[in-house]
Amino acid sequence: MKNVLNRKTLRLLAVALISAVSISVNAMDVEDSKEIQRIRAELVKMIPPAATADIVKTDAENVYRMEFQGSFAYVYAAGDHVLIGELLNTKDKVNVGQVAQNERVAKVIKDVPTNKMIVFGPKDAKRHITVFTDIDCGYCRKLHNEVGELNDAGVQVRYLAFPRAGVGSNSFNKYVSVWCNSDQQTALTDAKNGIAPSAATCENPISETYNLGQQVGVSGTPTIIFDDGTLTPGYLPAAELMRRMGVEPGA
Repeated sequence: MKNVLNRKTLRLLAVALISAVSISVNAMDVEDSKEIQRIRAELVKMIPPAATADIVKTDAENVYRMEFQGSFAYVYAAGDHVLIGELLNTKDKVNVGQVAQNERVAKVIKDVPTNKMIVFGPKDAKRHITVFTDIDCGYCRKLHNEVGELNDAGVQVRYLAFPRAGVGSNSFNKYVSVWCNSDQQTALTDAKNGIAPSAATCENPISETYNLGQQVGVSGTPTIIFDDGTLTPGYLPAAELMRRMGVEPGA
């Protein structure tokens, strides 16, 4: 009988403990939610789009992360004053916002199927870069001239269309014609060398990838995204790309 009573007592204590923890967690969630509402209310006074921005609590005390127009900002609010900036973890020596941004970009790009890209390089490549590119961009053409070096080193180059002039522009239409060509790789190489592609139309992802670029913060071309999600705006020589990836040049 004593053992039975003990088991019953333990079960009751366990239920009570779980209930107490649940109440405590719910109370913390409510408190955090109220604080986020307060911070949002202060932010919208100066930054109206903050009304719909995603704001979450961080591990840093009284600091919240706001995802705003494809990037992160860190917010500390005290009364009528709001401090916005980056969050640095001095213990681990990392920029917390940059890490979060890289993770976000990596996830977004990972979800893009390669059938929406024009891909150069071995299918079984262990490393790759994803490049938002514009056919008429001079530095995009310079990078494309070095794609062979990257392929020889085992780096696959995946192109996503980002016609800088926007949807419906001449550059946009060129990319559509390239996409609709039976040999996309040759058509893209020719177009980057100044040979206008034969006009063609078909179902294509050009508008979609252009919008995707805006979502991840692309403002110019080329924009290079390493396979860890690190985003680098502008041209980098093949040798520097390989150095950053820890890849040796091919034979």
